[in-house]
Amino acid sequence: MKNGTAMKNSDKKIPSVTVMKNSTEAEVYLYNEKTVIQSTYAEYTKKNHKCPEAPYITWINVDGISDTKFIEEICAPYKIHPLIIEDILVPNQRAKIEEYDNYSYFVLKMIYYDHDEIIFEQLSVLLLDHVVITFGETKGDVFKPIRTRLQTQGSPLRSRGADYLLYNLLDAIVDGYFDVLERLGEEIDAGEEELLDKGDISTLHSMREFKKSLLYMHKAIWPLREVLSRINHDNVHLILPETQLYLRDVYDHIYQAIDTTETYRELLSGLMDLYLSSISNRMNEIMKVLTIISTIFIPLTFLAGVYGMNFKHMPELSMQLGYPILWVVMIVVAVAMLIFFKRRRWF
Repeated sequence: MKNGTAMKNSDKKIPSVTVMKNSTEAEVYLYNEKTVIQSTYAEYTKKNHKCPEAPYITWINVDGISDTKFIEEICAPYKIHPLIIEDILVPNQRAKIEEYDNYSYFVLKMIYYDHDEIIFEQLSVLLLDHVVITFGETKGDVFKPIRTRLQTQGSPLRSRGADYLLYNLLDAIVDGYFDVLERLGEEIDAGEEELLDKGDISTLHSMREFKKSLLYMHKAIWPLREVLSRINHDNVHLILPETQLYLRDVYDHIYQAIDTTETYRELLSGLMDLYLSSISNRMNEIMKVLTIISTIFIPLTFLAGVYGMNFKHMPELSMQLGYPILWVVMIVVAVAMLIFFKRRRWF
């Protein structure tokens, strides 16, 4: 969805973006409280990197799902079910959670800005005992703060398990929702001022695109509420009770994001109604002026028509002052009608 200066340049819009498949890449982080090692997946499998101090957590982040064989290669050591691999390779799925004996599978929607476009990207997450694997549709995500924490000595992320990494991933995704909503809110405020000032049809189209963007966001965020609710109320065997406390906070943030989305949608609906009402009122004003002008000229046209018939026996035609008298009569009629309209407050 294009954004940026969409409301200042009314020819720009915020269209939805369908993320195209691109090349598949993977990065690997192995870390514990004292050490963190970052490498590509090829280096990880070739050199079999391990942290000097055990135990350690492994985070494999995959960007792109076009290479089916590569995805299967990553999943093979962990005996991931073929149906799960199929879900990873098929985008546009509803957010959900599925539990298996030795792992849990999550489907989420990651929303973020890439320059002036809103990216709606499916993220698949596999949670194992000491491993977290994330599969994104394209290169780009909202995990920069997590990478920074991994490189920071003494970060709580470095000293906790894979379930805490899952919490950080979910928290980063929800924070991404708020970042997008904040930017959309700024654009909506700018659009409101333009709409009330000198809005035209292009401004209305931009507002419709904003509303469409918010609809997509609502459809992406709402199912995640169910996922977090299940995590908090059911015993997901790979998530420790102390981590569930943090996930409850994410659950509350999701509700805030949903409320904000619905508020913006209602605001846009009100603005669009206000715009249509202003256009209708403006048209009514124009029609009223034209009607008044037409009404004034009806008797004047009648008088001009009568004395334009050129009958031979019209006594007024032979009057020396007939022409100026007719003008006086026409002016008096026009002024009288204007005074009448004014007293009736028709203009």
